[in-house]
Amino acid sequence: MEYSYGDYSKHYITDALFKLMESTPFREITVSDVAKKAGVGRATFYRYFSTKEDVIRFFFEHTSSEFAGEQIYRPRCKEDYEEIIGRVLKYIKLHKHRLKLLVAARLDYIYTDYVDFALSKRFTGDATDANLYEASGFAGAISGITLRWIKSDCNDDEGKVLDAFCTVCLQNAKI
Repeated sequence: MEYSYGDYSKHYITDALFKLMESTPFREITVSDVAKKAGVGRATFYRYFSTKEDVIRFFFEHTSSEFAGEQIYRPRCKEDYEEIIGRVLKYIKLHKHRLKLLVAARLDYIYTDYVDFALSKRFTGDATDANLYEASGFAGAISGITLRWIKSDCNDDEGKVLDAFCTVCLQNAKI
């Protein structure tokens, strides 16, 4: 796969923001700080992003695209959903450092909003209002459970977290 200049710029900007968040409170980080750390100009930052929060949204979109690219089938039974949830937990663990930075900066609402957006998009094929409410319910459960796990440094047993998902999300699901 070939990457464009824009792809590289977005990557460097995203990495720069998260690196700055390790030592500086999010609210004190300026776009100039991010651009300098990324090795790009402010104009390049604004070519791809309107705000620092948009950089975080891009991180979720990019990570979600990677995850979706590995999804080769549509889930049809409880076991398929359990497998997907297990993969989600692995992705969260892989990116836990960045997710913990977001929680510390009180930006976890961006994560919650993204999960709701992503699930609503998946449920749109079955586009009834009831299904979209179900999608938001699943999103709330997913973000709530995973944020608690992230706050525990992902130290709680993954099986315990998976069981919580199954109890909350799959027990009454029409699978």
